Amino acid sequence: MGSAYCAPVPPADPRRYVRYEVRFNAQLSSGGQLQSCQGEDLGAGGCRLVLLFPLPRGQSVRVRLRSEHTPLEVSGQATVAWINRDPPYQAGLQFTDELAEQAVALIHALLGPVRLTTGGA
Repeated sequence: MGSAYCAPVPPADPRRYVRYEVRFNAQLSSGGQLQSCQGEDLGAGGCRLVLLFPLPRGQSVRVRLRSEHTPLEVSGQATVAWINRDPPYQAGLQFTDELAEQAVALIHALLGPVRLTTGGA
């Protein structure tokens, strides 16, 4: 079992929040469908997931995030910010403010006291 921490996403990324390449498990519920998937990066404002099937951009989803590296589990609403249309399907989720607050706690539980904002926008 390795460390949950890999590295921050490259600095050329225009996001407001730092994203960390960290693996975690996610469950996504949308339109009566539930899918379990893997998370590939996580930040205070959102995450990137590898999905079993694609979802429409702009769709509201309920998401639950957890990791084998901490007992802390977070859940709440997010919006599909982007999606690729070719397998393996990847999607970027933008968290609601409530989920973003919980995500900060999960990030700190996994990585310790890391920087959350990019210092930009």
